[in-house]
Amino acid sequence: MIRTILIFGTLVGLSGCPVYHLNDLPESQSVDQPVLFNRPGSLVHEASGLKFAEWYDHFQRVTAYQYDTLGTNVGIGYNDRRPECLIVATFYLYPTPPMSFIGASPNAVASIEGNWLEQEFARGMAAIEKYHPTLESPVIAASTTPVVGTVLRGSSFTFHESGEFSELRLFVYRHQWFLKFRFTYPDSCSAEAESRLEALVANLPWAVAQ
Repeated sequence: MIRTILIFGTLVGLSGCPVYHLNDLPESQSVDQPVLFNRPGSLVHEASGLKFAEWYDHFQRVTAYQYDTLGTNVGIGYNDRRPECLIVATFYLYPTPPMSFIGASPNAVASIEGNWLEQEFARGMAAIEKYHPTLESPVIAASTTPVVGTVLRGSSFTFHESGEFSELRLFVYRHQWFLKFRFTYPDSCSAEAESRLEALVANLPWAVAQ
């Protein structure tokens, strides 16, 4: 059984207002094969309440898979198929480690989430390097993404392969979720693709009030 770790404010020096958050998701198991749950209309990720539209401008939702028995771990893919610049964008939403922050300082929370991010980002890069052994010009950098009223800060890994640009971005959302972005598009239309993706990211469910 997964054990929830308790972090108490008395164990760390408090800085600013304490954070109160309980990650109390029910235990779920990975499935042997991803389960397709794409269908017309909006899709709701029940555990978080986030709603994914079928269309964002020219981006159409083309895939939606769950990777666990309760549907807390999902990957939702969108394509902008305009012929001059095909863009593939996939968004993964899945739980962080079980954790209960009880009166913890913002510094303590930031440190813990920073460790989560570092470890998960390393796993993501390792998977990419395994399946893309001919990748070129890899770059690791800081990244941000908008959420309602603020921004999340995370990490980015970019590379080129066979005339295409690919990017991994990773963030921690609401102490409880990893947000992982994967983008791929031709090198030949990078400026156009970046503009379209910026507009898409600004309209994702964590970026706008629902």
